Amino acid sequence: MKPIYPAVKAVIVKDGKFLALKKKGVEGEVFELPGGRMNYGETHGEALFREVYEETKLQVQPFILYDTWEFFHEEYQITGVIYLVEMPEEGEIVLSDEHEEYRFFSLEKDSLQMMDIVFASRMERWDMEAIKGFMRK
Repeated sequence: MKPIYPAVKAVIVKDGKFLALKKKGVEGEVFELPGGRMNYGETHGEALFREVYEETKLQVQPFILYDTWEFFHEEYQITGVIYLVEMPEEGEIVLSDEHEEYRFFSLEKDSLQMMDIVFASRMERWDMEAIKGFMRK
């Protein structure tokens, strides 16, 4: 039986835009959401805090569970959840060694063309205006 790994990702929102990261060694302009695999014994919130901090040095807290995602590889499967998160008022983004760039993309469907297809295929179904409105409250 092939393994299934649980994972968490964050849509970190600031001023109507979301944070995306580009991994080193990935061809082209392909970005992904911050986050990663959970460790045994971690809650979603703990894993999200740890992963986002490891990748960006930002200290975030899950705001709302928003969606799920799957990635199928011939050797394993990743099943994950996506949280909406507000950008912390304090702290500066410092990328980990596994990433080479970060960008803030507008919460618009047109921005998704630079996202990894795993996430873009989920995000294109989202109500971006509702997310913008909800994150302003």
